Amino acid sequence: MRRAVPVVLLLVFLAGGCAGGAVGPELPPLASKVRDLRDKGHHALARGDAAQAGPIFDDARRLAESLDDRPGLAGALNDLGAVAALQGAYPAAADFHRRAHGIALEIGDQALAVECLSYRGQAAHLVGDHAGAQGHYSQALTLAREIKDRRGEAVILNNLGLLQQARGELDQAEQSFRQALAINTDLPDRRAMASNVSNLGALSEKRGRRDEARGRYEQALALDKEAENRPAIEADLMNLGRLSEEDKRPEEAMGYYERAYRGYLALRHVSKAMEAGKRLVRAAKAAGRAAEATAYQAELNALDTKP
Repeated sequence: MRRAVPVVLLLVFLAGGCAGGAVGPELPPLASKVRDLRDKGHHALARGDAAQAGPIFDDARRLAESLDDRPGLAGALNDLGAVAALQGAYPAAADFHRRAHGIALEIGDQALAVECLSYRGQAAHLVGDHAGAQGHYSQALTLAREIKDRRGEAVILNNLGLLQQARGELDQAEQSFRQALAINTDLPDRRAMASNVSNLGALSEKRGRRDEARGRYEQALALDKEAENRPAIEADLMNLGRLSEEDKRPEEAMGYYERAYRGYLALRHVSKAMEAGKRLVRAAKAAGRAAEATAYQAELNALDTKP
């Protein structure tokens, strides 16, 4: 069996973060519509529905342009970049964030610059430009600390940890994840805490500490359930199911995969539901539960033929 990889979690700036999501002075009525549209898109993105969020953010971008709302436009561009990254369009994401950063520099908005630099680091990481990602993250981290943007600092540290992990710098990655977790615990931000803990779990796995990894994935699941954070809950279940399957506990794996499968179906994440379902069928076969494996496979076949 090909060894699957753990789900690792980049963090993004959503409503309530810095630059465009932070609470600031009351906006004029028309400009407030840009924020309202962005908030609506953020809610869709928090549900994992990038397909719905994208057009909403584009509406916000067009409205901001028509109003010459420069901060709102930059925020909408960053939102569109986040969606593009989730959909695998990494060069497009980099371009959105580059344009947003230009606006931040033009208007002298330091909080917005932190957000843009963090996003530019993420985009560079995703295309494999580790040196570029490091440069953007370093600038963002210095500026976030200078303006005392704790939430932004935590986002940057989490994503910097993923970059360090990708480069094999495991001790530095652990330090970054732990620093991010300490900030998010202090805020508190349970969604972000869950991401930090899950990434620590992936790091434990990479080091061969499977029991430690399982404990961290269980902790991440508890935090995500408390925050009602979908589809992160399903990602946690997939990680736990994979560990159980690799540890030759197929019935336990079935329980996790079944919950992830049903969750993804409820969220209408068909491709992810298909992946969870395939693992569920495999685990059922390994557990000697042929009838259930056949029934699950029939469900998947029907799902695969739906338009």
